[in-house]
Amino acid sequence: MKIPVLIILVLIVIGGFIYFKNTPLEELVPEQAIPSLTGMTESQAVENVKKLPKVQDYLKRVPNGKVEVDNEMEGEYNIHVYEVKNGHTATFNWYRVSIKSGEVRAEFEVEQNQIGTVTGKLCYPSEVLPEGKIEAKRLSDGKIFVQDYKGSLTSKPEPYAFELEEGTYYVRYKVADNLIGYSTTVCPTGIEESCGDKNPRILRKAEVKTNETVSGYDLCDYYYNDSNAPKF
Repeated sequence: MKIPVLIILVLIVIGGFIYFKNTPLEELVPEQAIPSLTGMTESQAVENVKKLPKVQDYLKRVPNGKVEVDNEMEGEYNIHVYEVKNGHTATFNWYRVSIKSGEVRAEFEVEQNQIGTVTGKLCYPSEVLPEGKIEAKRLSDGKIFVQDYKGSLTSKPEPYAFELEEGTYYVRYKVADNLIGYSTTVCPTGIEESCGDKNPRILRKAEVKTNETVSGYDLCDYYYNDSNAPKF
């Protein structure tokens, strides 16, 4: 009786050896647990980013902030630090973490004491508020900052908040190339009688200052035509 048992054990060992030898490591172990090159895993890369003083400060100010790996490319993890605010994604920064060395590089450098906020409402002349992008153009250099908004099934204006570097901006809500809501002096909230006027649309300038919030920049003027459209 002992010999058959021994033979079975030997066959099990041989079978297991053949299986593990011919099965790729990524099928045996979760991908996140397999160190690439020198051992930097996704979770380790996220922790490296969380240790950065600016990220720690951000997470203290924004308890719902997220730090997540977005993708892996060319030997680096691309990590997104952001929050979901009023139904849209508000990016704090992107970080690239070297899989080989663990070195962290910020996509852009912004001193936290130079950040202010623009707030207002998003409108749309329909029964729903469609998905789109909030765009802020800095007048000093023409750079455009973008914040995604996923849309809403309600026709009520939805609040938004956009954190920006100190400076002067124009702001708009872009649903499509020919469907854009602006904040103008003629039609500031979208319900004024003057919204139907043919007067030239003058954009309202948002003066963003350090640690301050400027409010009332409702992106609700869709009632212009080619002859009096705002110049963004």
